[in-house]
Amino acid sequence: MSPRSNLQGALHLYAVLTTIATFVLLIAGSLVTSTDSGLAVPDWPLSYGTWFPPMVGGIRFEHGHRMIAAAVGLMILILAAWLWKTERRRWVRMLGYSALGGVMIQGLLGGLTVLWMLPPQVSIAHACLGQTVFCLVVSLAWCTSARTATNERQQSAIIPPAVLTGSLVIVGMAFLQLLLGAIIRHTGYAVSPHIAGAVLLVLSTGWLVARTRSLRETEPVLSANARRLLGLLCVQVILGLVVLGHRGAVTSRTAHVALGALVLAQAVVVVWEAARSCHVSTSRVGPRIAVGVHG
Repeated sequence: MSPRSNLQGALHLYAVLTTIATFVLLIAGSLVTSTDSGLAVPDWPLSYGTWFPPMVGGIRFEHGHRMIAAAVGLMILILAAWLWKTERRRWVRMLGYSALGGVMIQGLLGGLTVLWMLPPQVSIAHACLGQTVFCLVVSLAWCTSARTATNERQQSAIIPPAVLTGSLVIVGMAFLQLLLGAIIRHTGYAVSPHIAGAVLLVLSTGWLVARTRSLRETEPVLSANARRLLGLLCVQVILGLVVLGHRGAVTSRTAHVALGALVLAQAVVVVWEAARSCHVSTSRVGPRIAVGVHG
């Protein structure tokens, strides 16, 4: 294996670790909201005037969230610097810079939620941006894998443009569900639109699975990711019903937020796979349907 391949493998592993750490951060943030610990620490960036307050009551959730956020911010900074130094594809470097900018703004929003006494608009923006940063880091983990970095393919198949378009629509719907969920958590409103959106999202994903079923032989990764998305959505709907029946349950509320992040991230992966399939296929058959990801 060449030094370049070893370096790419190390970069991908680090991106995966950063993704896991960012997911843990989302869970920690959800615990803060689920336990109503948002104002357990009244100051920022210090906690009761110190970097390490007593970890008791809600402080352990709020300050613990801050410590994890600081660690994740540092990891994303290192990832962005690593990409700047070694990554040849400009669009991948830009993803890294976007993740870094996003996590910096996220930290600022987190501070403002405390200093301004949890205003719903800022809290909702904080929740949505956190999930966006997670999706950016997931994208970097996908982009830095050996399979996507080298553009390896076993077969060539023409992907219906509707698959890519449909997957993009599904990402938009999943993000809208995230927004509605954040509104519910911070204001108590938008329950009915959220439920209706969940039904539409499941139906749309079912359509995508049906459209990719014929691609199981030629595009097995794309087809598998679409099925995985549908499976995650089904579990998410069940969790949502549990939360509706037991709104005060910390575990189910936190799990619902965490799984929602995985649903959105999985939808993003499906888009990347569909875009990659379209790009590589059209590059082999000619410029007639030049749809894809360009670096």
